[in-house]
Amino acid sequence: MSVPKELQPTETMEVSLSSGATVSLSVCRPVFSLWSGPSVKFDYGKKPILNYKGEACFAELVILRMLLEQGWDGVWVETYGGTHYLRTMPNEWKLGTENVSIPAEKEALLKQIWKTAQTTACFDVFAWRGDEILFCEAKRLGKDKLTNAQLRFIEGTLACGISAKTLLIAEWTNL
Repeated sequence: MSVPKELQPTETMEVSLSSGATVSLSVCRPVFSLWSGPSVKFDYGKKPILNYKGEACFAELVILRMLLEQGWDGVWVETYGGTHYLRTMPNEWKLGTENVSIPAEKEALLKQIWKTAQTTACFDVFAWRGDEILFCEAKRLGKDKLTNAQLRFIEGTLACGISAKTLLIAEWTNL
């Protein structure tokens, strides 16, 4: 799988699932720059704002931007308060104007995983290029960990016949 240099896996993480199985997930360790420009209108309750090529972005959008530049298509999947597919910085909790649509077959895949997993949790970034798919979860190194709902998402993904190789954990730090 061809991903930007910053998202190239450098190690693996063993994840224990509720089924008792263990799965090995790829991990990358990108380093991002903090935003030092003007304050953003909405910060999701003090979520870190990063600088990506002069644009204020959350980590999920930095990862998405990197993938888009590499020829992938995709979205930030935000399931707080409903399901939203985002490509731009949100302006408020409502997330109405930023919501975009995705191809029907990609949405059907997500719905199949969610139904199987019995959760609407998802890894942050869902990207695709041709027949390739990638789910990437942004975690701030030393601050975040996978949630129980995300573990169910992993189980649902695997139960739907999707390879663990399509799951990537981006444990990011900042300069």
